[in-house]
Amino acid sequence: MRNHSSGLRSMDLLMALLSIVSVTLVGFRWLGDGLFSTETLALFYDLDSLICYIFLSHFFYGWFCASDKRAFFKANWFYLPGSLPMVEQLRWARLIQLYRVIQLLRSNPSLLAIVNKERNETRLAGILLLFFLQIGVGTALIYWIEGDKPGSQIHNAYDAFWWTLVTLSTIGYGDIVPQTEEGRFVASLLILFGVGLFSALSGFMASLFLQPHKGDGETDKWRHHYNNQQEELLREVRALRNEVRELKNK
Repeated sequence: MRNHSSGLRSMDLLMALLSIVSVTLVGFRWLGDGLFSTETLALFYDLDSLICYIFLSHFFYGWFCASDKRAFFKANWFYLPGSLPMVEQLRWARLIQLYRVIQLLRSNPSLLAIVNKERNETRLAGILLLFFLQIGVGTALIYWIEGDKPGSQIHNAYDAFWWTLVTLSTIGYGDIVPQTEEGRFVASLLILFGVGLFSALSGFMASLFLQPHKGDGETDKWRHHYNNQQEELLREVRALRNEVRELKNK
């Protein structure tokens, strides 16, 4: 999130996607009284609150990193009402970010250029996206397979979400265990995906510690400056060679 003068970035795409998810969860809570159980609706509320905390963290991180904090706040203040976790009525304001992202995509539709703009930011956005996808798909699958089945320990959506989170983190408390072969197969996949996810997160953190003072943009500037120096040095060497050749000819 920023003044968008620097163009669209990977985290902007992720925040727009999470805005859609947040608005969808609120819509389910308002319209799904007869379709979902009370526990499921409560889970939707908690997930929406978690996304709102991510929105707030993204906003204040952008404000903290902005060189002109007043200009940043003026350009992005309207994201704040839709990011408040306990005011569902204002969640529709998140669609403003989706609209702005669509407008920027129309002006520059190259997703590859967006992905290559800030490598660290792209990695973080990808890790968060995979995390939410795995949590959502894992919760839905295990609840569909084992929810309220005979002998099952998963009785509601909260149980499915808790089991998915614990399994994905590879902690495995053992308080909830799949009882069917299909459920164990899903557990095996989540464990493998969880190992890969946390390995990617560890690699991302290691890259930040290895280059704590250089962002991707600064590194590109340094490389550009270094290349210019090399080209200038080569031009001077060629000029000296020409002068030496002319002196020999005389």
